[in-house]
Amino acid sequence: MLALPVIATLLVLLTVRASVQQRRPGARRRVRPTVLATLGVAGLMAVPATAWASPPDHGTFSSHEVFVDSEVCAPEGFSVDVVQDEVLTFRVFFDPSGAVAFVAVQVDYRAVISANGHTIVERDTWMDTYYPDGSARTVGNTVNIQGPGPGLVQHDAGQIVFADGSVQATHGPHPQFEGQSFCFALLP
Repeated sequence: MLALPVIATLLVLLTVRASVQQRRPGARRRVRPTVLATLGVAGLMAVPATAWASPPDHGTFSSHEVFVDSEVCAPEGFSVDVVQDEVLTFRVFFDPSGAVAFVAVQVDYRAVISANGHTIVERDTWMDTYYPDGSARTVGNTVNIQGPGPGLVQHDAGQIVFADGSVQATHGPHPQFEGQSFCFALLP
């Protein structure tokens, strides 16, 4: 059975992610320090599942949100309408002593973002892996935004490694993670 602290941590993770996404869909990956600290503490507090290696515990959370974001494209002078769906599938892996070895969260994120008569579509899939020492790794297509027709607006892909609450390494292009906005694709 999944230890209660791990369940509580996953719920906090979802709450933090949802509140940040609603305020700024383009900045959703800026919650990493909070997520890392929360999962690190949960990993240390988790009650051993059994005295032997056990299969991973798992579960799925999903959310659907429709909102107006007045901040993400504020520098360009407009708000965006957002319809987003996110499915998080997690697995908690245990070591032979029953302690949490790591938590893997598969993220499937979809969003339709509109403004000024233009629409862009974001379809992302990536894996976040959190370790009890507070480090983490993100691997996959964290941002894949398409504009009208086959036009690529923005693409973040590869790997980002976190430790001690900061980015330790990046591999692959990560323009949104590094601060680039997608708002240019929605200009009037």
